[in-house]
Amino acid sequence: MTGHKRYKVMSNELEPKPTPSQPVVYQIRLKGHLDSQWTDWFEGLTITLEEDGDTLLTGPVVDQAALHGLLKKVRDLGMPLVSVSQVQYRSKKERKMNTHRKNALGAGILFVIADIAGFSSIPFLGFLNNPDYLIKVAENRNQLVTGGLLILTMELACSGIAIWLYPVLKKKNEALALWSVGLRMIEVICGIVSAIGLLALIPLSQEFLKAGTPDASFFQTMGAVIQTTRAWTRDVFMLFAWGLGALLYNYIFFQAKLLPRWLSGWGIVAILLHLASCLLTIFDIIGPSSPMQVFLLAPSALQEIVLAIWLIVKGFDPSAVAALSAKVDMN
Repeated sequence: MTGHKRYKVMSNELEPKPTPSQPVVYQIRLKGHLDSQWTDWFEGLTITLEEDGDTLLTGPVVDQAALHGLLKKVRDLGMPLVSVSQVQYRSKKERKMNTHRKNALGAGILFVIADIAGFSSIPFLGFLNNPDYLIKVAENRNQLVTGGLLILTMELACSGIAIWLYPVLKKKNEALALWSVGLRMIEVICGIVSAIGLLALIPLSQEFLKAGTPDASFFQTMGAVIQTTRAWTRDVFMLFAWGLGALLYNYIFFQAKLLPRWLSGWGIVAILLHLASCLLTIFDIIGPSSPMQVFLLAPSALQEIVLAIWLIVKGFDPSAVAALSAKVDMN
């Protein structure tokens, strides 16, 4: 327990529950450590021995008369009274609900960060579509690096999304929740590979310029390999892993009713279109970043934006969260 300010050594109730009259929770600080023989005397209170030598008595007190009775017991102990203060009581259920609200908020914010970073990288990297990109890369080095950093930011945010959602998703289906996290990690790895491919173009472009920009040279071949690898990694494998992961968590949202079913249902349909675009690209029916692929990806992108806003503003449905928590507690 080294490094912690306090440590609990004895408690009569691990989870004191307020009566229907909603008693106030008080915290009484005493100078000195209370001997364990007095534990039963303060039934219903949590007794904490602090490293600074003080003792804390914490628990619900029904009314002022009960408080006076408690203070009389403290007086009879003969230990100096340091302070008496009210503390906010939150039941175990309320603390769980608050944690799930934080999970929703954290995931929603990371969705927004990922979307902003991803869309912001597009104008920085647009020049890579030009035939003379090998010349322009050296000229726009900082622009390229900025685009790569935005992609890395997007992928770091995506990894965080999986982590924030997992504690909630696992209550409904732990196996699918783990798969969702794993697929998000695959997406992140693909995104990092794509960003590294961007940086690899910088020395290639510099050497290309030093060689006098020769036509049909090794430099064009290497550039084409890097660009093609980036396109497949980003527009096929990364999007496919993202789509499968998103399909799983939207399915859990739908089954557990954690979100409105129109929102999670929209996500399921949109992501099926998203996955179809990846398969069509793999079999060379449509090209990476082609208008048809963009068209098929648009519904899932829009749903993710709406999902992010909903998680931030509304969070998960409290009744659905309570039902999942109760199911876990019974198990």
